[in-house]
Amino acid sequence: MVLSDLKVGDSANIINMQNMEPSIRKKLLNLGFLPNAKVKLLRIAPLGDPLAIRCANSSIALRKALAQLIQIEIEK
Repeated sequence: MVLSDLKVGDSANIINMQNMEPSIRKKLLNLGFLPNAKVKLLRIAPLGDPLAIRCANSSIALRKALAQLIQIEIEK
């Protein structure tokens, strides 16, 4: 499953971010998007892009195309 598949209010853990450009991956890692980090989808913009994501006690807006490159596992 990928981050863009979450529904508003759902939480998950990051599994993999290897399929993205290294410079973007590095920026996300610096923002707290680490393996096993908990993420939560807060909101989706009215036109479906971007997505408001909470990770490491901060909120960030991610484009849907970038969220599709972040593999997650739904939290049980």
